[in-house]
Amino acid sequence: MSAPARISIAMATYNGARYIREQLDSLAAQTLTPYELVVTDDGSTDATLEIVRDFARESPFPVRVYCNENRLGFADNFLRATSFCEGELIAFCDQDDIW
Repeated sequence: MSAPARISIAMATYNGARYIREQLDSLAAQTLTPYELVVTDDGSTDATLEIVRDFARESPFPVRVYCNENRLGFADNFLRATSFCEGELIAFCDQDDIW
């Protein structure tokens, strides 16, 4: 039996504090936990980064957080997140989803 594929989750964030904790908790509750979560933040001015960093301290999988120096916009922020992913497969994750 072969090992499951290493799945990276790419999450682009921007001022998502209202919803993001619920999404992060849903990622941690998956039957098959991801290989890693890569978050790129596009200059949030709310508590988004604080919430993600708090989650990272207790997460059952590695979480890496990057802050963009300049606003990239939705699409380029996601592309930047993928550039840091190390898994064999990448799943795109919105900050306001629940999986």
